Amino acid sequence: MGTSGEARRPGALRARGVAAAALGAVVLLAGTAACSPGGGDGPGEESPAGSREGSRGGSPTAAPPTGAPVRDRACEVELPDGWSDALAAGRVPVPEGERAVLTEVGPGAGWSVLQSSGADRSIVLREGDEERRVMRLADPVEHQVGSADFDGRWLVFDVVEGRQVESPWTLYAWDDTSGRRKAVAEAERAADGQSAVPGPFVQAVVRSGRLFWAQGTGGGRSAVYARDLGGGGERRTVYEGVVDTPFAAGGLLVWLRQSESPSGGPETRLAAVSTDTLRRAELPGPIAALRNVRYVASDGRTWAWAGGEPERPRLYVWREGWPKPLPLVRGGGGGAAAEPELGGIDQVQVSGEVVTWRTTEAAWALDLRSRTYARITPGYGYALARDGGLGVAYPEGEAKAADARDAIQLTETATLPALPGCE
Repeated sequence: MGTSGEARRPGALRARGVAAAALGAVVLLAGTAACSPGGGDGPGEESPAGSREGSRGGSPTAAPPTGAPVRDRACEVELPDGWSDALAAGRVPVPEGERAVLTEVGPGAGWSVLQSSGADRSIVLREGDEERRVMRLADPVEHQVGSADFDGRWLVFDVVEGRQVESPWTLYAWDDTSGRRKAVAEAERAADGQSAVPGPFVQAVVRSGRLFWAQGTGGGRSAVYARDLGGGGERRTVYEGVVDTPFAAGGLLVWLRQSESPSGGPETRLAAVSTDTLRRAELPGPIAALRNVRYVASDGRTWAWAGGEPERPRLYVWREGWPKPLPLVRGGGGGAAAEPELGGIDQVQVSGEVVTWRTTEAAWALDLRSRTYARITPGYGYALARDGGLGVAYPEGEAKAADARDAIQLTETATLPALPGCE
């Protein structure tokens, strides 16, 4: 997956424009401070996250492979034809009269999962030009696909039984070998029997037949679970406490957890286990030092997250070999020409040299090769970036109009030319 769950709801819930509700849905983390790693905004700021500790795979003085941290602010450029053409070439055909929602994109954009609605509403696994409808949703109006992941054999996805954040859900696993599907987890019901126990969004993560997810357990707590799918194994509790949705970062499963700060107030920090052994794993020093950040994403080598005050958000990036995180994109205005009115930073994603995020107006991409960023959707839309793959989705025309069409575009990030440099 590569990103925290509050940032990854590309399915129907996101498509209906409830990103603000999604941000508030991680109720277990509500009330924590939303500050940058060091609390400062100036160029060259030092912070606990920017300490000179070493990191996995890189010396603190070694030059990073790309995007050497010589400038701590990126600038905006126009999207070049090379990007527009590559995205247009990877457009997914949507039949006339149907609508489609991009739920997930796989490594190198080799596969994708869509929710398709026409004569029926179905979950579609797409590999190359081949499409397979793996499940028809029982309620074509209320049921929505929340998330999905695929490891080449097991496709795992959650179906949300309504349009509200508190709607109950069921997690399914579909076996590509047999074509059979089974329910593997479901929400615990609240006292009213109609809604789910509050907790983080369910975000399916599957690696080599092992499924990971988190859900609310009651009393303001949640649990991170693992289950082996092939042998019908029982679920195992990886962690229990006040947590956000876990995500995969290379060979790690990572999540934000809430604890008590030295001053006595709540704070959030990252924790991790190995997806192979389920044992606690150490995070790189600058990442382990992060406190109270939002929308964390990683591919195991590059990490990105949102920090700063909500009205003056910052997109931070750190990768192995960099001495400290850098606030490369700074939104929120404040009258400074160098700080565009980006309208917030959320749904952060990482794929190789590309970091994507969404604002209230559009989806954006930062290119670490050129240290520049560009708007990649003409209007409201979102991007999914993962392991060398990039998916972009947006409505053409008025989203609610009867004749609206869905643009869904998939491409490999390695084929994209570097964005133009700053003038």
